[in-house]
Amino acid sequence: MGVGKTTLGKYLVDHRLNQAVLLDGDWCWYMHPWIFNDENKRMVMRNSQFLLNSFMANSTIENIVFVWVMHQQAIIDDLLSGLEGDFTTDSFSLVASEAELTKRFSQDIASAKRKPSDLPAAIQRLSFYESVDSTKIDVTGRDYPEVAQLILDQIAGTPE
Repeated sequence: MGVGKTTLGKYLVDHRLNQAVLLDGDWCWYMHPWIFNDENKRMVMRNSQFLLNSFMANSTIENIVFVWVMHQQAIIDDLLSGLEGDFTTDSFSLVASEAELTKRFSQDIASAKRKPSDLPAAIQRLSFYESVDSTKIDVTGRDYPEVAQLILDQIAGTPE
């Protein structure tokens, strides 16, 4: 949360990928009041799977950039278990130093995108990504074009 997933996803779709679509898992959570319970977690998962399956079934879409806070392998496994058809996935976790995350979060707070009370949870989650089966990309001190290139190089099989 706050590391730049959505901004990077938009950059990839707008500037670097062909026939691409962005799905932000947070869109499936956008409700007021926000209620984090098992019923809503299941609904959000089903909605995300439905949208991903719909995008994958569309012949005009070649690339899907899905961004979401997936700090536990079980979330990724559950998501993938509901997808249909022939597809490949590349999983990346954006990580940052605590100072970098705090800097980015502070910018979001200043622009009223986030609440200061959410920062401790975002910092706490940083260590969770170590156990997720994904390629870790440290965004500390990097801009979106550089991070996008790291991801594209990894997908093409030419990691840094």
